Amino acid sequence: MTTPRHLTKGSRSGKTREPFVAYIRVSTYYEEKISPDIQRASIKAWADRNGAEIVEWIQDLDVSGRKTKRRIAEALGWVESRKARGIAVWRYSRFGRSRHGNAVNLARLESLGGRLASATEAADTRTAFGKLQMGMAFKFAEYESDRIGEQWAETREHRRSAGLPATGGKRWGYIWHRRHLDEEAGVIHREWYEPDDTGRIVTSLYERVAEGESMVSVTQWLGRNGYKGTRGKPWLQSGLTRYMDRGFAAGWIPYHPDDCTCPPKDPDSSASRGELCPNRIWIPGAHEPIVPEDVWTAYKEKREKARNTPSGNRQPAYALSGIMRCGRCGGTCSAAGGATHGAGGVRIDKPGYMFRCSKMKDNRTCDGVYILRTVAEDAVKKRLAEWSDAIERAAATIPQQRTEEVGSPRERLAGAREQMRNTLADLQQQLDRQTDLLTRGIIPEDSYKRERDRLTREQQDTTARLAELDKRTEEEEAQPVDFLPVIRGLLDRWDLTPVETRRTMLRSVLRGVWAYPKCTAPDGTKHPAYAVPVAVWEDAPTLTGPRANA
Repeated sequence: MTTPRHLTKGSRSGKTREPFVAYIRVSTYYEEKISPDIQRASIKAWADRNGAEIVEWIQDLDVSGRKTKRRIAEALGWVESRKARGIAVWRYSRFGRSRHGNAVNLARLESLGGRLASATEAADTRTAFGKLQMGMAFKFAEYESDRIGEQWAETREHRRSAGLPATGGKRWGYIWHRRHLDEEAGVIHREWYEPDDTGRIVTSLYERVAEGESMVSVTQWLGRNGYKGTRGKPWLQSGLTRYMDRGFAAGWIPYHPDDCTCPPKDPDSSASRGELCPNRIWIPGAHEPIVPEDVWTAYKEKREKARNTPSGNRQPAYALSGIMRCGRCGGTCSAAGGATHGAGGVRIDKPGYMFRCSKMKDNRTCDGVYILRTVAEDAVKKRLAEWSDAIERAAATIPQQRTEEVGSPRERLAGAREQMRNTLADLQQQLDRQTDLLTRGIIPEDSYKRERDRLTREQQDTTARLAELDKRTEEEEAQPVDFLPVIRGLLDRWDLTPVETRRTMLRSVLRGVWAYPKCTAPDGTKHPAYAVPVAVWEDAPTLTGPRANA
């Protein structure tokens, strides 16, 4: 984003140029991908023709007009803060294609006294006829969006009838042959998938899981032997599980039923209805299966049994689950078990007695870390006690806390923002009052200009402070004293608090707990693995790198 220029320039004719914020959107649909440079050039030309100045450029690249979570809200913020007179777009369809979203955003823009201008569609939206033209343009944009959606639905149905997956692309274990035109022969070659040399590895994975081997084990085997996915990255257990469960290698293609009654797709989510809904229909694919049907059936039975078996991973069994981080790569650390042998060689299992790096476990892309769970928990309790003492010492130095500082971080942020907005409203009233006094001849023009410039500077400063305040989150606003009751509760009732409650309380206080591996100091001193708990008001620690020799 460019540095905003708050003071508008004068045109060659000496007239004040109206400030506008330009909004550029590039659609996800191929035919609608109008270059940002083309949109920018058209908006600049419109501004020159109409005596406007673009004070800010806001871009949404590869974003559908149906989404509601777009940067159009930033453009409205410029109008609300009176730093811009309106919003300029290449065409009205760039403003959005959702009927409800357009209505809401346009109503807000007009309520702020702003207007929407199109660089390529001549319509003066300040007149009734111009508003009619703009409304018709929005209707056509909505029609185009619906038409595109219907075309995609027809495309998916065509691919389904041809035995192809809903979207083309590479599939592990196959060579993807695109649909293309052979100009010499005058023949269109269809899209198809040909098994490659990796197919035997895929088959063996299904057989091993069907025989009882875990997904963790086969994922680790792939990592140790250097096998990577279609994107050239090592496999993670979650990705491998999704790939195998879809059954493409067994000759099947899963589809989401058209008549399913599941909730509609969230326009702001990248996940489709089919990805979120468990209902599936399986149709035979046109490609050659590389996994025998009996192996696929046995694999599904094993996976179904695993899904129905309660797992400690589905409800964390330890207070630091999901909070531990690897000090090498910054990735998550998961709980792992072990065993020892007692008298007479009796095996004694120790579930969850340590944490280890998930990347090291899954694909060996990090040398990782092992740390005892008791060591990590002791470090957390020690750090909680230090924070408690430090907060109490700091509080003792303050004679009396000011009333306006009392409350939660959310309440303090909301109060500060409301105060800034009230200040802006008061400054605008003062400007309007000065203008009224000038038009009635009560004050001279030079006095008006001095007062106007002073109030304008205050407006700009207040607007800048409000913009900075809007960027702040509750986590950034939080002060250590806000967490003192939670810290005291954890210290006083650590062993009595249920694990899930304790974990929830820790997540509210901790940004994370970074585990670092054992090491040898330059003087030869050996240091064991250690943990660094970091509070939400502290910065994350420095990582050492995924490799020990890096």
